[in-house]
Parts: sequence; structure tokens; C-alpha cells
Amino acid sequence: MVMGYRLQVIGFILCAAFLFGCQNAPDVQVATQECAAMPAGRASACACSLDGKGYVFAGREGGRYKNDLWQYDPLTDSWTDLGASPMKPRVNATIVAADGLLYMGLGYAGNGIYRDSSCLQDWWSYAPLTGEWTRMADYPNGNTVACVAYAMGEKIYALYGFGSKQTRQICIYSPAKNTWQELPDNSNRPRQRFGERAALHDGMLYFGTGYTTDGSMRDWYAADIEQDRWTSRKSIPGKGREFTACANTKQYVYLFGGRYFSGEMTGGEVFESYMRYAPDKDQWEWCGKMPCGRAENQIAFSINGKVYFGLGENEKGDAVNKLYCIEE
Repeated sequence: MVMGYRLQVIGFILCAAFLFGCQNAPDVQVATQECAAMPAGRASACACSLDGKGYVFAGREGGRYKNDLWQYDPLTDSWTDLGASPMKPRVNATIVAADGLLYMGLGYAGNGIYRDSSCLQDWWSYAPLTGEWTRMADYPNGNTVACVAYAMGEKIYALYGFGSKQTRQICIYSPAKNTWQELPDNSNRPRQRFGERAALHDGMLYFGTGYTTDGSMRDWYAADIEQDRWTSRKSIPGKGREFTACANTKQYVYLFGGRYFSGEMTGGEVFESYMRYAPDKDQWEWCGKMPCGRAENQIAFSINGKVYFGLGENEKGDAVNKLYCIEE
């Protein structure tokens, strides 16, 4: 009897271990291709695409904050250093493309020492055709670290971000008028957080993850930002994540890597897996392991139906310079 009971217990443990180990097994096989590496590693940068090219701004390499702008050309699979910007070096900045220009700024310049004054409010435009930088109207408040932003119609929307506190703010920038407008608070928005991610897909914003006082979040939403109307969708599988990389194709929204953290006692976990979300089905799929291994604070952008992702830092805090692409 004792031997039989022990065998049952051992069998249960092995079964549980097997199931746990397979919980991130791929639901779908996604082919990735390694692209030219950026000449220098970069973590906590921001990225977007414009006119068939990808752009990466600021971030940090080792312990050094950066203020430079890089361009990636997928046709030649090559990087071009566009030089230093007129801005202070920073991390967790914001960049978005609109009307042939790049708009960027905000972020944090504290170099490890937190001060409210290190949350930067400056906002600039950059013309890729001429290389001209122009200072634009400053952001309306100091909650500027790790905002998510996108362009739709004639407006640029900057969401959430943190500074002296976590927020759920929405600010709207008009390039034509060079003005910012902060919308009134809406209790129906998802709770305050930082390290969240979002992507625009068929006119709807898909938003979620990030970190709150309860730890890393799994929640996911669809939002009509013009109406400030939010609908809860299926949460991401597995543990919550913050500071993932996010980009979309015509069919899916992808989330790459990131970190799980739930307080000082957990120690955190940097992920090597990535997943994709189908908005029409409200369904998540595991895509397997990233070829770079475990990474957080990466970048991602989309060009002509391809998603490009990479850079960031590994679980040891070493900056990564690898770039990959997915073609569906």
C-alpha cells in the first residue's frame, strides 16, 4: 500500500511538472529571420516606422543614456546612424510617425536617481528627408515616462505613462496646431499602471499588461479612444508582464518578452516567450521562444506586413543588439 501510494504521488508530481513545463509550448509555429544587428546594443529605447524604414531613438547602452537616432532599412538590411539629437539622453521615451515626420521626446533622464525633474516634457519633430529637428510644444505634465503613443487621423495620442505617480491619462497632440490637450479622467479606463503596451489595429487600440501596485498585469482591452470607450478582452496567457515589445500586422498584435514582477519577494522573471493576439477572434496564441533568449525592454515595429523585434536587455542586464523579423 505504501509503495503504491508513493508511486501515485511520484506520478502526480511528474505529471504536474510535465504540464507546467509545457504551458508555454507553441500553439503555432512562427518563422523568424535574423536581420542585421544594430551596431550597438540598446535597451529601453523606443521605435516606430515611417515610409518603409524603422527608427530607434534613445535608450541606454550599459549604464550610459543615449540621445541618438538610428534608421533601419529592410531593403538593404542595414543600419544608419542619424546622429545625436538636440535632446538630453534618456530612456523610456516616446516616438510616433505622422505626416512624413517623426515626433519624439518625453521619457526619463535620471540616470538611476529618481527626481520629478528627470521626467522630461520636451517634444520634437524630425524630418528624415532634411535631417531637421524642431522643438515643439511641451507635454502638458510631468507623467512622461514610458507613455504609449500612436497617430490616427490628424492627431497623436499619448496614453498613461508615469512620473510622480502611475496614471491613466490620455493627452492628444495636434501637429497642425502644435498644441496638447489632456482629456478629463474616465473611471472606465483600465487602472493606472506603467510599462503597459498598445497597438492600433483596424482603427481600434489594443492595450494592456504593465505594472500596478498589485504586480505585473495580464489584462487586455480594446478601446475606441475618440469615444474614450474601453472593452475588456481576453487576458494574456500565463503570468502578467511589463515592458514587453509590441507591434501589429494585418491579422495579429504581437507581444515579445518582458518581465514578471510581483513585489520584492519574487525576484522577478524575464521571459523568453512571445505570443500573438487575433482581434477578430479575441484569442491568444503562444508562438514559442524568441531566438535571442530571455529579454525585456525591447523594441518592435511593423513595415509592409512584417514585424521587426529585438534589442533590449537579457536577464543579466546586458544590452542586446540583435534584430529579427516575422513575415506571416
